[in-house]
Amino acid sequence: MFTKVEVYMWTAILFCCFYYVEANVPIQQRSFFAELFGARPKCAGCPPRFCDDDPAIIYGYCCGCAGFFDKPLPVQCSPFLQCPANNYELCDRYNYMMFCCCHK
Repeated sequence: MFTKVEVYMWTAILFCCFYYVEANVPIQQRSFFAELFGARPKCAGCPPRFCDDDPAIIYGYCCGCAGFFDKPLPVQCSPFLQCPANNYELCDRYNYMMFCCCHK
């Protein structure tokens, strides 16, 4: 049949293909990985400001919350920026803003 190496290799290839497809569609249309891992936030409204100057976007982008598939943002990250020790809440806010409010 197949050796373990072949099974792992084909699994990795299929995973990369699915990831590539998911990464090249708009964020609202991604389904496979977002649904599989429960990564979609529930949208309940957006703050009355632009995404360019939203603190969650700026800090989240500069502090490592941006995902592989996120588009590059026109944000200048200061070398003196103080990132929180635990980025969990910041990354939740960043992902919420990117998914629900800043996708246009």
